[in-house]
Amino acid sequence: MPTLTIFANFRINNEERYQRMKDSFESFKDINAKKWVINVRGIYKLKTILFLREQLGEKLYPHMIESGNGWFDDTKQVLPQIDTDFVFFWIEDHINMVDVKKYVNIISEMKDNNVSHLVYSWWHDEAQFDCIDKVQTESLNIYDLNKKTVSSIEKYINSYFYPISAVSFSSVIFFKNIINTNHPKLKRWPKETPFDFEKRSTDTDFLPFKLAIPKYELFASIDDDHGHDGYSLISRGLYESTVSRNEMKNMELSIQKRKLVLFKSILPNRIKNILSNLSVILREIKYTWLD
Repeated sequence: MPTLTIFANFRINNEERYQRMKDSFESFKDINAKKWVINVRGIYKLKTILFLREQLGEKLYPHMIESGNGWFDDTKQVLPQIDTDFVFFWIEDHINMVDVKKYVNIISEMKDNNVSHLVYSWWHDEAQFDCIDKVQTESLNIYDLNKKTVSSIEKYINSYFYPISAVSFSSVIFFKNIINTNHPKLKRWPKETPFDFEKRSTDTDFLPFKLAIPKYELFASIDDDHGHDGYSLISRGLYESTVSRNEMKNMELSIQKRKLVLFKSILPNRIKNILSNLSVILREIKYTWLD
């Protein structure tokens, strides 16, 4: 039977995100995983680790690494502990929708068919693959992604797409390759976030590989409709929250702003001016060349 590690490197910075993390955990806590390698950042990191320790015992490999060098650098520090066949990348605001016993078969089907990557949420996105062949198993539709098939999909949808997602099961080799590869060289997102884990179809360095999409919904986002009205669990009336997605963003942005104001207050004016000018230059480069 293939082995599985649950991995997370998330920031828990307020009570609402802490509660959503707990709800997400409760929805799949009985999954057949050998270990949980979890790094927690933010002001709720100790509270989160204590909660997970109480629930998981010796299965938990806890970390509170927040080096300032970025999400990828912190993740690399825990990477040696991930030594199973597959890795589940836990995103704390997605909820499991199925009996966790199903994941035993899903992981086995991935291994039997040499699947490197399975996207477990955003289930509405599969239509973009209608233009290429697939192999079907009991639980999965499997697509062979290479330069030719990726080009076909891009022409079909008239855009690039994201074949590699954070909400995923990956083979350990594929997962570690993404973490250890300094890609893209010009980062699309702030280094403190995990978003550069996700790769566009134009990022051909990671081709070829086999991608799987589940035949039924595995997880769903709590509050993100992902461009599809009515998709999120809050929109469906399946999750109660008094905090909207925009309010959550504003709460977390205010924390970052307070840190930035404190940091700037201790800098000499000459350094402030240099940083301000550099920020403008980098922003212009990013928006001119990124796409």
